[in-house]
Formats: sequence, C-alpha cells, structure tokens
Amino acid sequence: MHLLSLPTEIITQIFLNLTWRDILKLKCICKTIYEFSQSTTLQYHLLLGIAGYDDGPSKHPMSKSQRLNLLRRLESSFNYGNFSRMTRIPLGGSYTPTYDLRGGILLQGRYAPGGLHTTGGVNVFRLPSAITDRGSIVSWKLPDLLKPIRDLNVDSSQDLLVLVGGGSLGSTAIETSFVSLTTGDPHPLSSGSYVIPIPMHSDVSGFTIVIMGPSMGLLVAGLRFVIYNWKKGKVEVDIPFDDSDPINSFFFLDHSRFGLIRGRRRPANIEIHRFKPNEGASSGSALTAVYHLLSVDDDVTIGRITCRSGSSPGLNDILMPYMENRVFSTPPFIPRLDDGIVVMGMTFFRGTPVANCVMVVRAETLMNIPEGSECIDGVYVVTANLWMDKTHVQPRTLGNWDCFVYGSRFVTMSYKERVPESWEEDEGSWLVQITVFDMNPRLVAWAKSEGCKTTPYGIDCNEPIDREICDSSDLASSEILDEPWSGGLSAITTRFIADSIIARTNNEFVVMIDGDRLALIKLRISDDRTRLLYLHMSVYYP
Repeated sequence: MHLLSLPTEIITQIFLNLTWRDILKLKCICKTIYEFSQSTTLQYHLLLGIAGYDDGPSKHPMSKSQRLNLLRRLESSFNYGNFSRMTRIPLGGSYTPTYDLRGGILLQGRYAPGGLHTTGGVNVFRLPSAITDRGSIVSWKLPDLLKPIRDLNVDSSQDLLVLVGGGSLGSTAIETSFVSLTTGDPHPLSSGSYVIPIPMHSDVSGFTIVIMGPSMGLLVAGLRFVIYNWKKGKVEVDIPFDDSDPINSFFFLDHSRFGLIRGRRRPANIEIHRFKPNEGASSGSALTAVYHLLSVDDDVTIGRITCRSGSSPGLNDILMPYMENRVFSTPPFIPRLDDGIVVMGMTFFRGTPVANCVMVVRAETLMNIPEGSECIDGVYVVTANLWMDKTHVQPRTLGNWDCFVYGSRFVTMSYKERVPESWEEDEGSWLVQITVFDMNPRLVAWAKSEGCKTTPYGIDCNEPIDREICDSSDLASSEILDEPWSGGLSAITTRFIADSIIARTNNEFVVMIDGDRLALIKLRISDDRTRLLYLHMSVYYP
C-alpha cells in the first residue's frame, strides 16, 4: 500500500511521530508530500522542533493554527530584535533590596511595618504578555508577612512564591515557606514550611534558589546545599558545606538530574548527579559524571562562579496541567529541557581579580556523555578535550543583574556613549544596548546557510537589523590558564537599543527575557545599599 493512499488522519499521525529533521527530508521527495507537509498541524510540529519547544497541555484552549501563528510571531521578534509593542511602567518608590524578576513577574520587597531594613511584605507585578494578549500590567500587594524574609523566588506556572527567612545573627534556623503568588496564603499543594537549623552565631551571606517543578534547590552560602520536594515535604539531597571543596553554584538539567559547580578543584569541574529513587524521608543522589572546566596555574584560583540557567518545568498533563486564573495562564508551548543552556561567569584571582570569562554549554551536552570518557567506579570523567568544542566562551564579565536565560537564549546589557542632543544636556550619559544570544544550533546552521537576514519561521524583516553569527573565542595558555580552551559552539546575536532609555552614572538596570517579552528596569541603589529606588520599567513584546 502506498503511503499517500492512506486516510489523511493516519498520514498525519505518521508524520507527527517523525522528528522535524525527517519531515524536512520528506518534503523533498515529491510535490504531493510537500503540499501535505504544509498543513497547519505539521507546520506547527516542524517549527516547534526547529525552535526547540515542546507542545503545551492537551486542554490548552489555543488551536493549532493560533499556536503556529503565535510561535512564528514570537520567534521572529526575538530573532530580529523587532518588538512591535513597548509599555513604559512607572515604578516610583523606595523598597528593600529583596526583589526578583522572572517569568513575566516582578516582585518588590516592602519594608516590615516598624522594622528597619527588613523585608516584611511583597508587591507583585504581572507584566504585559503577547501569549495571553494581556497588554496591561496587573499589580497587587500580598499580605504582610509574619516574619521578615531575606530572599525569594517565583514560578508563576505553578502560582508559587518561595520565601526564605532567617540565617542572620541571633537566629537559630532558616525557614522556607511556599505560598500562593496570587493570594499570599500557604500554597494548596505545599506540605508546609521547610526549616534548616543553624548554629546561633551564623550569619549567612546569601542564598541561591532555583525551582524545577516540585523540587526546590537551595544553596545556603557557607552552610549547606539542599534539594527539597515542596509538595511531598521530602529532602531529596542534603550536602553540608565543605570549606576545602565548596559548591559555587548549581542548576537543574531536568526532573531527575542536576549539576553542581565546584571551582576550587584542580581543575574546576561540573558534577552531574541523578536523584536516587527512594520512598524514605531523604532520597539522596548518585554522582554520574564529572566535566572538567578550565585548568588554571597553581597560583590562580577561580574564586567566583556565577551560574544562570533556565529551569522549565516541562509541559505535559501530569507535570503541568492547564491552569488559568485572573492573572496567570499556562503557556501553549515551552522550551525543551535538552535545548536549554547553562551560562557560567568565572572570575580568576591571583590575590585580587585578574581576569573574567563567560562559558555557555547546552544542556544536551551535559545529558549525553561524550565518547571516550573514562568510567571510574561508575562515574564518567569527561576531560576538557572531549567537550570544549561544545562550549561557547568569551573573555568578559557576567554581572549579577545583566544576564537572564530562557531556553536556548540569554540576554545581556551593555552601554553605548550617547551624544547630547543640545549643549544644555548633561554629559556622561549612555544608551542601553540589549543583546540576545541564541545558542539554538538549528538557527545557527540556517544563518550560516541562508544568511542572518532571514529565519525559518516564514516572516521576513524589512527593517535594518543588527544580527550576526558570533563564534566562540579561544582562550590561549597564559599566565592564568595552563592549558588552552577552544570553544566550538556558535551563537546568533541580535542587538538593539532600548528606546528612550538614558543611563547615568548613578543608575542600575535589570534585564529579563522569557518566552514572549523582554523587560528592563531602571533603578538606583541608596548609598548605604539598603534601599532600591525604582524609576520605571520598559516591557518589549510582539
């Protein structure tokens, strides 16, 4: 029986079980198959694969045609740096340094009533969205907290706000609470607060919080690293601090694997761990692979490593069923976990800082052990020569606020000197330039074949664009590195100037990227570093 003699519904199901690469090949066989592949369902399936996305929950109200048009519009905007809408939002006021900006949500810490320099409440802003076609900002205040907090994190896809308090001089514990982002009440799926006892005279300098579905990773500086299942009330991983071998940062690869970055080792490395299946109170993890990082001279240390990664919860009807309320709704598609990236900023010290570099690696590289890796007692050792060609490195800094990751993209900021328009204007002002890096290898291959002025999404841009292929730098052996590092992962970069935003010497900026917008906050920090003075926020979206 010939393929084309089958009913249309059966042919469609056959095509949907193929990869996007197979569909591209089949389109070249004959005119009939090419025309069949142009159906909305198959085009959507094809472009999801090229963009590196998974389809959304089956109960999502958007039709395939609506999802296809939205996907084309979003991807074209990010690739061309051409956002048709920009909303300017005034954010006047003085707030605590506790804040977060991710997933289309801005959180502002409020001062505790009668408290000095402590965060006793949270303001929430939901940013305009192209996906939900909500073009206005919605804001609300959560109720005052019973205890002050020191850090927080948010996952709007689960209506989840994580609050971390304690850890200062005089306290005996660190308490983590899980509340609803919309109401501030205890989250209905949470098993309750999680408490870590600490010595009386401890003064924790900071926290790193990452959420991956039901798992929360918490790195408590100088104390311990834990992964806690906030739905089951179960500690999955608990690693005490070791001053001789500290954990600098961490990230999730998926729901079963995570990475720990250890910068004090020789060479520094990334440990890949897998959760152990266990129904007890604590599961633990098994070390599966060690990836060697840059090898430095004996008198050089990697004293600081900043890690950024996008932790998608994964879209399916079990992990992420369709949800919609007055302010949030589940997106129709989300980045595949293996298409995500990890961005690491490293600072090299010889007593004082002497150099910086940024390294980017795709999650897929850390999920699949390279051939030639030696297995020692069940742990694969991946030496630098086996995987450096799958990294992208640049000799630059990675600030705390100027990098955010979503899927295969990350965004950075830089400043361009601005020429005053008249003699009456102050000198010493700059324009803010936003650069979007996309490590999607399919887009890079397209650009190398077809040029940077078009994309595979079928929407052309007739305006001038600053878009180019950015190859990795080679870090040669030097007084810092005792072995060279040659990265082979290329990126597509798109640059544009943030409209009507002028930076001055006392300004700070925070930039965020997610699936359907860019957000840029302009603020000032008080001289004593205890207050954030918000000026305004600009949101760019298709």
